[in-house]
Amino acid sequence: MRVLLVVSLVAVVLVPLPAQKKAAEKARPLTDDEKVLHVLSRLSFGPVPGQFEKVRQLGIDKWIDAQLAPEKLDAQSGAARRKQYRTLGLTPFAQTDLYDKMKGETGQNKMANRNAFNQQVRRELQEYIVDAALYSEAQLFEVLADFWRNHFSVDVAKDSVRYTATHYETDVIRKNIYGKFKRMLSASSTHPAMLVFLDNHISRAPPSKAELKQIERTFRRRGSSREQAREQAEIQKQRGLNENYARELMELHTLGVDNGYSQQDVEMVARAFTGWSVDFGKEGTGFSYKDAMHDRTRKAVMGRSLPRGRRETGMNEGKAVIDRLCKHKNTAQFIATKLTRYFVNDEPPTKIIDAAANKFRTTKGDLREVVKTIVKHPEFYDRAHYKAKFKTPLEFVVSALRATSTKVDKPNIIVAKVGELGMPLYGCEDPTGWEDTAEAWRDPGVMALRWQFALQLVRGRVRGMRIPDSFYKGLPADPLDLMDALIKRVVPHGLGSNTYAVLERVVFKLVQDGGGQGGHGKGKLQKTIVGILLGSPEFQQQ
Repeated sequence: MRVLLVVSLVAVVLVPLPAQKKAAEKARPLTDDEKVLHVLSRLSFGPVPGQFEKVRQLGIDKWIDAQLAPEKLDAQSGAARRKQYRTLGLTPFAQTDLYDKMKGETGQNKMANRNAFNQQVRRELQEYIVDAALYSEAQLFEVLADFWRNHFSVDVAKDSVRYTATHYETDVIRKNIYGKFKRMLSASSTHPAMLVFLDNHISRAPPSKAELKQIERTFRRRGSSREQAREQAEIQKQRGLNENYARELMELHTLGVDNGYSQQDVEMVARAFTGWSVDFGKEGTGFSYKDAMHDRTRKAVMGRSLPRGRRETGMNEGKAVIDRLCKHKNTAQFIATKLTRYFVNDEPPTKIIDAAANKFRTTKGDLREVVKTIVKHPEFYDRAHYKAKFKTPLEFVVSALRATSTKVDKPNIIVAKVGELGMPLYGCEDPTGWEDTAEAWRDPGVMALRWQFALQLVRGRVRGMRIPDSFYKGLPADPLDLMDALIKRVVPHGLGSNTYAVLERVVFKLVQDGGGQGGHGKGKLQKTIVGILLGSPEFQQQ
């Protein structure tokens, strides 16, 4: 029965509504209650029991305004949460200091080696992210952290990123969420996590012709043939300039793909950032500008020369590139489009994009004002955008736990489940980050895994996760009334007719077989309904 049920409900999510019915639905304005649900769906990781009533009573605008001032919302609980993670936000230098102290306090057996400590650093970072997403009252802040973490994506599997990402999360992403875009971009450009992930730390001025000839002469003196010497010179040439960061800086972080720049611009930007490297042997973030690696040739980017200053240090050129990109109209449009797609619709509406881009330009990239423009835009509440987004694995798992008030023993269990569903935190190999559109996540294989998690959760088979008995208190005894009450509790925006019919058949079958009457039977019926609701197509919607 379980296999047939999964297949039936997976099919439901893949069957579109008839065109006429869909058009009629889009024309109908959202009710006040639907607006509250829409806001909680998009600006949080899903409502917790009782939150809908609180927001409705407070008013949507006041709730959003409070969310835009997170320092007042989550000050005490947020500070307490951060204290649980000793390595959170530490620079590599500070991590070494802590590691030495921990060995001194607890002996050699506490930490077998530095690799084990690095694993702890990575684990605490991932645990903190899901912990904050699940429990923080500053939900919009956490949702935005997820957005910017993907926008400026790095992968902890890449070399030293495994122990620099924790400081990257706190000082690049979270520190600048409601600040100026230029500050966040600048912070990412000088952070070892980004420089190592995109190989800029090894990018240096290509050898000159004279230097290449000297390399050939050196290898000839060592007994190499002419061909071998030339081959070594060519190897040295290839080890020079690296364009990875320059390309992603323009393509992913600012302007957008092929949007106002050429391949020559990519090369010029790469040359401007030569020497922006790392050194973990001193205090600070680990960033180090190495002037000997810098390309000293004159450079022009997008038709304009880069200023060198009286005393050219190389840092001036990179800073000039960042300043130019932040002021470019295409950057405003690109960031506005991505944020609108993230918050509103996979096919972002032009009116909201234009309003957000204009706000970006007039406020010089004030991200708080840009977000406010999007989420308070009248078209944000257009029915065409209601339930139009599809949850990522992180959003699905956290929203399921929030909706059911699930008790979680340790956050690493959540981290593992999100990874199993295909979205390991700080684990995207592609610098584009994880996709947030339905096309990327909505397929039968994904749905089957989500179904499995939902059913295991309600049956108490996910170790360290338990839906408390209090969640089921106050529910009616009649099976159909029970079903409707749980729908309202778990999927407050309701079920489609197809899903409702499938659920109704399951309830009828359980009652008929004697599995929904009194005591143990009633508990089985409740859990079955909640499991189906968590795995339903409607619960995947935002």
